Amino acid sequence: MIEVHLYGTLKKKFKHDASLAEDTIVTIPSEENEQFQDFLIRLGLKFIECGDCFINGKLAFRETIVPQNARVGLFPLGMHLIDGGQYIKGHGFVTTNPYDNL
Repeated sequence: MIEVHLYGTLKKKFKHDASLAEDTIVTIPSEENEQFQDFLIRLGLKFIECGDCFINGKLAFRETIVPQNARVGLFPLGMHLIDGGQYIKGHGFVTTNPYDNL
């Protein structure tokens, strides 16, 4: 199973009465060798709707494999990390732009 933590406006796509102040977590079955872009499609989301997203605490790219028993954090486009994610994005950890070729 995959534990999906939803943030911001993405919460409403899965729980219409969700409060932005409460945790919204859904679990779904995992699929072997599924890429993140296909995982989003399976959830009914478009890649363009999502901002920074994480798999087991690491920034997810389109081709990132979603492993079994993963914890996935999905943030909507336009919802930024408090510090802008510079500890991830500004110091060489991210080598490609997840928004290239949208």
